[in-house]
Amino acid sequence: MKLDKLIDDVKGGYERYDFHIAFHAIHNFCVVDMSNFYLDIIKDRLYCEKEASDLRRAAQTTMYRILSALARLAAPIISFTAEEIWQFMPHTSADDKESVFLNQMPEKSGIEFSADFADKWDFIYNTRLGANKALEEARNAKTIGKSLEAKIIIKSSEADFGRYAELADSLKDILIVSGVEVVKGEGETVFEVAKADGEKCERCWCYSCTVGKNSTHPTLCERCAVAVEV
Repeated sequence: MKLDKLIDDVKGGYERYDFHIAFHAIHNFCVVDMSNFYLDIIKDRLYCEKEASDLRRAAQTTMYRILSALARLAAPIISFTAEEIWQFMPHTSADDKESVFLNQMPEKSGIEFSADFADKWDFIYNTRLGANKALEEARNAKTIGKSLEAKIIIKSSEADFGRYAELADSLKDILIVSGVEVVKGEGETVFEVAKADGEKCERCWCYSCTVGKNSTHPTLCERCAVAVEV
């Protein structure tokens, strides 16, 4: 969804010769949407999931599509960098591998995104902002070091409790913590930080009560013990 919007914004900038709009759209996408959000979250699945797992392969596919689009979108502005990216990245049979400049500008995905879908991800994004603020305060107070040492307790407002409860399982990965607990609070939603339960897995560095349960891999959590099995 974010990439589709970027393609619209950058193409519009080029067509109007407003090159600064194209440049800032690409820069903001790389910093805000990719570096500060998506790439930060998916590092765990790229490093720790089983090599051929659906989660890991889905992330790789997404990253490939984004990189391919970005190289072509950026080519009129940073020509040599875009060309270098193109020479080193993998390609589909539809691409002209010789040069980024022998390819068309990227097309949008064609996927329809509903207002509810966009609202859900805005909610997730704002949840991450709130949790990150609480984590930073906990780090400054020396309560935790890295975020994986933490468990986030979401004391939710009555209105948002259902949404938080539904997202609880995935929020652990999105917030880059070792646990998320959702409880009903009073008034506005509050994010609290506590020490994570369990022991630290030496492979993924997450804290889990399953560490030590596998006699073959006593220093790994349940997920990592499964991932390292051939």
